[in-house]
Amino acid sequence: MEERLKALEIAMDREEAARTFYLEASKKVTHPFAQEMFSSFAKDEERHYLTVQKIYARLKEERAWPKLITSIGNVVITRAVDPRQLEPLTTSTEDLNVSRKIVKLGMEREEQSMAFYHQLAEQATDPFESRFFIALEHEERGHYLSLWDYREYLEDPASWHSMKEGFRLDAG
Repeated sequence: MEERLKALEIAMDREEAARTFYLEASKKVTHPFAQEMFSSFAKDEERHYLTVQKIYARLKEERAWPKLITSIGNVVITRAVDPRQLEPLTTSTEDLNVSRKIVKLGMEREEQSMAFYHQLAEQATDPFESRFFIALEHEERGHYLSLWDYREYLEDPASWHSMKEGFRLDAG
């Protein structure tokens, strides 16, 4: 049981660090879409933290996993960049570099979180424990995919727009 409590303590630390990272990121980027996306991620991470904290307290007190864990929050929404929300990319090279760096760091963080929660789910001895960690992994994957999409936009806006609008070259 102590090992499970320690894992939840680590999870709380990770979620709090992620919330701080995304709050700071939302202040560093200049693009309104990115600001909103990072602010939204910070709220998600805070919700994760509070949920983990609640599970931790209950597990510590009752010495058993709650039997009603089905999800961490609402359905995970992958925040794919919507072409209608974006004006042409006119940010400075410096702003673009800051955004790229933040997205890269965010993706690395999300990959680490997914691996952490995946490992905890595999080590789980209770099906509700496993489901809890799978749900956390799933939510972090949603963040990762949103960051991936935004990175694609930052790297090559023209190709990204073509792909989103469905333009394809057909050899037939």
